[in-house]
Amino acid sequence: MRTSAGPPDDDVRETARTGADLLGPTTDADPAYERFARLVQAYLHVPVALVTFVGPDGQRFPGALGLPEPYQSRRGTPLSHSFCQHVVARDRPLVVSDARTVDLVRDNLAIPDLGVIAYAGFPLHDREGVAVGSLCAIDDHPREWTHDELEVLQDLALACGSEIRQREAVALADRREEHARVLLDLSEAFTRTRTPHDVLDAVERAAIELTGASRAAIGVVRGDMLEWVRHADVPGGPPTLWQREPVTNRASPAISAMLGRRPLLFDDAAQMGAAFPLVAGVGGPGAAAFLPLTTSTALLGAIVLRWDGPRTLTGVLGDLVVTLASDASTAFERAQLLESRTDVARTLQEAMLSRLPEPAGVTLEAAYAPAEVTEQVGGDWYDALELSDGGFAVVVGDVTGHDLQAATLMGQLRPMLRSLLWEHDKPPSRVLELLDRANVGTGLQATATAILARLEPPTPHGRRRLTWSNAGHPPPFVRRASGEVERLDARPDLPLGFVPERARTDSSVNLRPGDTLVLYTDGLVERRTGDLPGALDRAQAELARAGRLSARRVLDGLAPPVERHDDVVVLTMRLDDADVTPAAGDPAEPR
Repeated sequence: MRTSAGPPDDDVRETARTGADLLGPTTDADPAYERFARLVQAYLHVPVALVTFVGPDGQRFPGALGLPEPYQSRRGTPLSHSFCQHVVARDRPLVVSDARTVDLVRDNLAIPDLGVIAYAGFPLHDREGVAVGSLCAIDDHPREWTHDELEVLQDLALACGSEIRQREAVALADRREEHARVLLDLSEAFTRTRTPHDVLDAVERAAIELTGASRAAIGVVRGDMLEWVRHADVPGGPPTLWQREPVTNRASPAISAMLGRRPLLFDDAAQMGAAFPLVAGVGGPGAAAFLPLTTSTALLGAIVLRWDGPRTLTGVLGDLVVTLASDASTAFERAQLLESRTDVARTLQEAMLSRLPEPAGVTLEAAYAPAEVTEQVGGDWYDALELSDGGFAVVVGDVTGHDLQAATLMGQLRPMLRSLLWEHDKPPSRVLELLDRANVGTGLQATATAILARLEPPTPHGRRRLTWSNAGHPPPFVRRASGEVERLDARPDLPLGFVPERARTDSSVNLRPGDTLVLYTDGLVERRTGDLPGALDRAQAELARAGRLSARRVLDGLAPPVERHDDVVVLTMRLDDADVTPAAGDPAEPR
């Protein structure tokens, strides 16, 4: 930060009178600047040599030799004891043989308190060429400075200035590196967001953690109003502060920034109140930033940042808040588009999950849940269809993908399968072969896994045969009335979309009253870590421990929301209990 060189020359005497009782600022010794002081003392043979930096509160000596106490220990004096302030203010050398005879400094308290009689000082410049301090030689007796002495002092001052500028360059590089890191963190934070709520959370975190703001508020455009969806209490703020307001209200700085599509930055509350009397005196004396959430085609909302005290909202901090608004706008628009697409896809997907039939002697239940983490949609579906011979078919499938395209393909594949089931009284394997041909032949070319099962009408003993064909899908489970759980893990055929060279296969099992078939999609058991066989073993054990099964209980038990990274469908089919006594010689169930 640039500092003042001190009071003008005409004010020196007044400064001396008002600051004589002050010891001035302190600083630490700096090894590099100490070396310059030693060189001055050695080459010019003076009792006192100083590297001085001048500020509005006094002067500091990071390099100092020969000062009387307490100034040598404190390494600073008030401006009432400063000759160097004149070097800085005038940006030229000051050479004095006897200060007691020179009007400019004759009343300076450095004469009696520090013993400054003869003084020679040359300015030190920063990287912008501004004088910030002085390299000086001091004697406590009158002295005529020689030409050679002054040339040496000038050369040392130039070398000391190079040290100053090098340090500034390093500090600037460090600040730029830190700034780049902060901007990268900000970009990554928004990249991880998926929903509008995620973006709002990221904005609030960035406002506090990255910009140092004490409060943040976020408004979102809804219709023709700006609605403040995130805000904190403001001490002394009116009750109407966060009420909805028309987006045409240019008296509001937030709306003005949004309509103008440019940030409004105020270093303190006085600037803010002068520009927008509507908010004068609201929220304390600190700086304020009103940032638009806009794109080239839409007004999305606004961000308000407030700091407890004044801030200079230019340079690094200004760049940061402007970048915050830009990145937040992009992320918020993307999140809104994703949410809109997701809503459309979910509506389409849920419309395809039709109401289940209620065949006699069987209880069918289905449950569907979207992925809680990604909030994506996919092609998971289930269906059940009563057949003309008294049996019925059930299917659970999963079209490849997690997007609107997958849901659309599922919406075409499902009715295609229903039609084939109704028109062809054939085993599940044959129906899936017909579906494969139609899928490829019509150009749909959906890739999917599926389990298609056909439940035959009951025998006089209550037993019902279930025949199924597996197109690359996870194996079903059967929980017997006794509580035992079987995995129907006959080797699966290829998924749909890959017309196999050999015929698809069927498997069958007998079911009795009280038995429950469990069909599901892979989101029920698969996790980002762990293997599928282990997951199937755990699912089988969990189903054995559970009480009476239902689709919802199975879904909640095996795929709670915090572990759900994919859409999940569960279909359970339970043969109702009946007072049936198996006849002698009832054939064993095929395995």
